[in-house]
Amino acid sequence: MKKTFAMLLTVGMMLGVGACGQSATNSADTLTWEQSNQEYKKTTENFPFALSDGDQFPSDMTKATSDNQLYQKGWGEGQAYFYWICSTENKILNNSDDGSDQQSLSELEKVTDTDWFKTYYIDEDNVFKNEVIGKAQLGDTSVMQQFYDSDCTWYRDVNGL
Repeated sequence: MKKTFAMLLTVGMMLGVGACGQSATNSADTLTWEQSNQEYKKTTENFPFALSDGDQFPSDMTKATSDNQLYQKGWGEGQAYFYWICSTENKILNNSDDGSDQQSLSELEKVTDTDWFKTYYIDEDNVFKNEVIGKAQLGDTSVMQQFYDSDCTWYRDVNGL
C-alpha cells in the first residue's frame, strides 16, 4: 500500500510541476497564466464528460502567487481534467457504501483513453487504472481516497469540502 501511495504521489507531483518560475527565454512549451487559463477555458467548454452532482468548472483556473510564473503547455488542460477526475472521485467516495458508484467508475475509467491522459499523465504501470479504479470496482476505495486527499485540493477548496 505504501508503494502504491508513493507512486500516486509521484504521479501527482509530476503533474504538479507544470507551474515553474520565469526563465530567461519563453519557449513554445511555456505559457503565461493568461495563456494557460485560455487553454483551461477552451478545455472546459468542450469537455468530453459531465461533471458529477451539479458541479461546475470554475470560471478560471487557480493563479500562481507570482505574476511572472510560467506554465507548461498542457497545464490548463490538465487542470480541467483533474477537476473533473476529482468531481467524479468525490461522487464515488460518497456513494461507495450503497453501490451506486459503478456508473461513475465506468465514467472515470474513460479518462484513461483520452488524448490528454495518454499525453500528459505519466502512468507507465497503469497505477491509476489498476489501483485507483480497479480496486474501487472491487469495493476497495482506499487508494482512491489517498489520491483524492493528495491531488484534489483545488477541487475541495472550490467546493468547500
